[in-house]
Parts: sequence; C-alpha cells; structure tokens
Amino acid sequence: MLIKFIGHACFKIRDNETGYSVIFDPYQPDSVPGLKKIVDLASEVLCSHEHFDHNSRDSVKVEKASESPYLVEYIDTWHDPEKGSLRGPNRIHILTDKKTGEKLIHYGDIGEVLDDLLTEENLALLKDADVALIPVGGTYTYDADEALALIDRTTPKLTIPMHFRSEDAGFGFDNIGSIENFLRKAHETGHAVNVSRVCFYDTAEYDLKDCILAIRPQNI
Repeated sequence: MLIKFIGHACFKIRDNETGYSVIFDPYQPDSVPGLKKIVDLASEVLCSHEHFDHNSRDSVKVEKASESPYLVEYIDTWHDPEKGSLRGPNRIHILTDKKTGEKLIHYGDIGEVLDDLLTEENLALLKDADVALIPVGGTYTYDADEALALIDRTTPKLTIPMHFRSEDAGFGFDNIGSIENFLRKAHETGHAVNVSRVCFYDTAEYDLKDCILAIRPQNI
C-alpha cells in the first residue's frame, strides 16, 4: 500500500498490485494557505464531510478501474464535542485490504468527545490499525493532546498526523496547531517519532511499528 500525503487532510492510497487508488478529503483550490491546488487522479474519492477544505471531489479526476481491493467501512461521528451542533457530522473511513488484511483509518475532522467515540462497537473497528491518519491541529479537530490520547487508546502500528500548520514550512490555517508542537508533545510523552522528507510512504518497504511518522505534504 502506497500512502501519499497531498496536504491538509488529503491523502492518496494506492494498491501496489492492482493500481487501484483512493483519495481522501481533497481540499478546494486556494482554500488552505500555502498549499497548491490538487492535480491528481484516483479510482475513488471519499470525503469525511462537506466543508470546503475536505469536499473538492471535482479536483480529482476519477479513472476507470477494476473492482476495489479494499473493504470500506465507516463510523459516523461528530465534527465537534457538542454532537454536531457547532460544525456538523464527520465520517471516519476504515479501509481494509481484502487480500492482506492491512487496515488504514482516516479520521477526517474528528471532534467528538473521545469517551463517546470509543464505544465497544467502535473500538472493534478502530483498535490496532496498521495505519491511522489522525488530525492534530485543534480548533476544528482534536488537538495534540486529544490526538495522542486517541493513539494511546487505539494503538495503531503507525500514525500519520494531518490537519495541522507548519511554522517552518509556512502552510496551514493560522488558528490551528503546528506539526512542530504535536511532534514535541509526542516525543515528551514517550512516542517514537520519525520525520519524512518525502510525501509518500510504502508499507511494503518500511517497518515503523508503534511510531508517529510526519510526512512532508506533496503540495507545498
């Protein structure tokens, strides 16, 4: 499975064997400061909710493809701790490779109170994922502390942070937390942290267990 971080909460997942690809949460052109418009194609587009920085389906060219190698499941959650009264719904997508069993979770703009989210039923889907794509910037989503609590309680093998700004690279909304702050807190709480200079991660080539991996966005 090839994972490409396009930027913000947008990722492209590609099956190495069939070439089938999924793009999550494409943002609208000029909607995220410091990020270029999306120029990409995929077999399928999945959006966690309908805000402008997550729902730009027209930014992705959908290509003809064979049957998907992924089982797609989802959990309908909230974008805020007030059960959607502030920012509406949010959908968590769970992709499981039908052949290998490898599981990837895209949390979208999760804002629901963690104890409400982690019911016994939901934990059965969220626990022990191979890869978890988790927002860390706060304001609209989980902040650094909430994201780390989610990681601790669901124990993914690999976490890739998303929905943040970068003080060093100069992209992202001014009112959300920085990736630098999240990585500092992760290190202080004993998590293994790695930083990638490239915008993609190939699960067939690397073995980063129980690790947080910060990937450079493609579109800066």
